[in-house]
Amino acid sequence: MPLEKKQPEQDPEDAKICRLQDLVGYHLRRASVFDLQGAVSALEPANTRPVPMSVLLSIIETPGISSAEICRALGMQRANIVPILAELEERGLFLREADESDQRIQRLFPTRRGEEAAAAWLALVSEHERSMLRRLTAEEQTELRRLLAKIWQQDGPKQG
Repeated sequence: MPLEKKQPEQDPEDAKICRLQDLVGYHLRRASVFDLQGAVSALEPANTRPVPMSVLLSIIETPGISSAEICRALGMQRANIVPILAELEERGLFLREADESDQRIQRLFPTRRGEEAAAAWLALVSEHERSMLRRLTAEEQTELRRLLAKIWQQDGPKQG
């Protein structure tokens, strides 16, 4: 009777890691953490963080936007935007104006200082992204953005 060859035992921790490697969410989370840490570091010299940058960019890209509209666009809770807007306003990066048809709604408009700050912040984060995505071709980067957007963008109303 031939001797059975014994397979090397696999460490259970290695097996868990292998199973994780099969999960798209695992890779998304790792990439997200890597990106967020890099963006936070990139924005540190400007004394800001990614979420305030996103809020300010929303105001710049859509002058007259309301805080509720920013929350919907960015997937934020309304309570979370209050301190962010307070900080950005204190820094003179946007102005509030009452809505002409509904005085309860505040419309947000960028200042020149806000536009300049956002451009500088965006340049810092763009440099971080160039470094982070350096292993991908331009076509792969475009495809990555397209595929990720397909994952997080919600479908329209269900027909039926």
